[in-house]
Amino acid sequence: MACSRFHFLGCVWWIACALTLPAQTAPSRLSPAAASGVSSPAGTPLTIGFWNIRWFPGTRPNASRSEETRQIRAVHQDILKLQADVIGLEEVRDLKSAELAVQPLPGFKVDVCSNFPPREGQTETQQVAITSRLQPMSAWSEAWKAGRAITPPRGFAFAAYQLSPGQMLLVYALHLKSNRGDLVEDIAIREESMRQLLAHMKDMRTAYAKLGSIAWIVGGDFNTAPDDPRFRGEKTLAGLTASGFRWTWENIPAARRVTLPPDKRFPAACFDHIFYRGANLEKAEAVVTSAPSSDHRPVTAAFRVR
Repeated sequence: MACSRFHFLGCVWWIACALTLPAQTAPSRLSPAAASGVSSPAGTPLTIGFWNIRWFPGTRPNASRSEETRQIRAVHQDILKLQADVIGLEEVRDLKSAELAVQPLPGFKVDVCSNFPPREGQTETQQVAITSRLQPMSAWSEAWKAGRAITPPRGFAFAAYQLSPGQMLLVYALHLKSNRGDLVEDIAIREESMRQLLAHMKDMRTAYAKLGSIAWIVGGDFNTAPDDPRFRGEKTLAGLTASGFRWTWENIPAARRVTLPPDKRFPAACFDHIFYRGANLEKAEAVVTSAPSSDHRPVTAAFRVR
């Protein structure tokens, strides 16, 4: 099984098998590590972060060697600030780039990195990855499928961790459609992505519920915000909250959660989010990092899993 996309029912069947069989090593799809096993003591606070690191390495397509070196050094310094157990990455070029990004973090490895094709007219790719110091039970990526009227770019990365007997942690890393095209179309694309994601979650709940309680984390670069007037009426994030997810930025002033500082073209924005369910939030913050690392700031949240 070597593709990065497979049918949901096949996914459920595979997970049932994974409970008794070793997982496969396949960074673009199923688990890159051993199957089951306790990852973290029950009740231990868990910090999860997400960071769009802007075409890493290099900050742009076709970057020079010096540009790559400059960003690598900056990211290696800044990523230590996250102090996280799990980190989702967006805009990494490939598996090797994801491995390079977390190189300074003791015990970290890449649990899954996508292998999405380049966008039309491009040769470089933007991938999403989930990295951690935990032991994944299973992990894979999937490209979005053709929607009702539109096909979203990229897709998602997913990883499942058994924190303790009877306690699962399911993590999704996303990089949704940007706002560089027609805004009405961009919103429709993001809403289609969320529709597919919620359908996937339904299947994962069926697959993993037999193992006990489930804590859910969905994070990344959503390119929208529930309180941004530019996206009034967009239903992307409302789909998550309607499904029982909470937003880590609740009751945090906008000035303290800017994840995309202003530039000459766009105002400051909070596009990077973490949504959670089945866990108690202890702290959330947008970590201040240097401009050479990325135009986005990473977001982190500390949880106590129920």
